[in-house]
Amino acid sequence: MTEILTSPAAHGLWICLVLAIASASVSITLTQTELFAPLRAAANKVGHMIGHLFHCFYCISHWVVIAGIAVYRPVIISSGVPVIDWTVSAFFTIALTALFCGMIFKVFLAAMSKKATEHELKKTLAQS
Repeated sequence: MTEILTSPAAHGLWICLVLAIASASVSITLTQTELFAPLRAAANKVGHMIGHLFHCFYCISHWVVIAGIAVYRPVIISSGVPVIDWTVSAFFTIALTALFCGMIFKVFLAAMSKKATEHELKKTLAQS
């Protein structure tokens, strides 16, 4: 059992999982938070497609994952051809990232809805 957990494939799978969670977090942060609104505005000025990239967490997550794969080079399935192995790992990680982005975005929307409701309630109570 320990050889399964310490195998190169398990190590690659762990790297892909960590990259997916980190990429989802980075993608949501870049595309949805006020902190990066100036970056999104600048991207819009560069061009329509670049602007779209910085407004779509699914789109930008691909580039974040590709950067992570280029740095860490995880291999979850070994074919003997590194480029093919990294491509498989990249698309596996992108799929995981999409799942994590969906979960994070759902929590983000719930938090924003709660904040908006609290703001409206305070405004209504202040008018009374």
